[in-house]
Amino acid sequence: MIVTATQVTVYTSISASATTIIAKDYINIVQERIQLITNNYFTVDALSLEATALFNTTARSIVLDSNVSWENYGFQVNDDFLIYQSWRNDGVKTIASLSGETLIVPSSQSVVNERFNNNLGPAVYFSVIKWPKDIQAIACEMIAYDSDVRSETSPNVRSNSFGPFSESYSDDSNTFGYPGSIISKLDPYKLARLM
Repeated sequence: MIVTATQVTVYTSISASATTIIAKDYINIVQERIQLITNNYFTVDALSLEATALFNTTARSIVLDSNVSWENYGFQVNDDFLIYQSWRNDGVKTIASLSGETLIVPSSQSVVNERFNNNLGPAVYFSVIKWPKDIQAIACEMIAYDSDVRSETSPNVRSNSFGPFSESYSDDSNTFGYPGSIISKLDPYKLARLM
């Protein structure tokens, strides 16, 4: 995780408890928004691999098909890592345990059954994520904003009706509705990527 719920309560004046932060899934929401806003996954190229794998929902496991050990590529327990180029499991997960070819995600996370091997599909990209300390502080601010400032209905939302049709749009130019004073702190981490 980009931050823990306890870090958010310690480093901000948020009114929500750590339990509420977890229950409302603020951390995962903000983590994904930061990646979208910056177009940056914060992956470590030296700690990555492309391999075929078996994802197992029941075991919450990812087993590499090619007799490759996760540890040989620098993956360690408690690392966040990115899954990319799978069909159903793309995103950020955390390593609960490792043993040779087998990686287990925590009970709070899941993987979806799918198999990627040389006969049935492409290789999947896995990479350890290293969250910069500044990003962690910004994530805490965003979570506090979501909890204590953001209203249930978005301000600055306008609607127009055209007979039986209507449209809603925001005239707020701030990304995901966060104030510019928070979002501008992400500018140094933004990446341009070719599609």
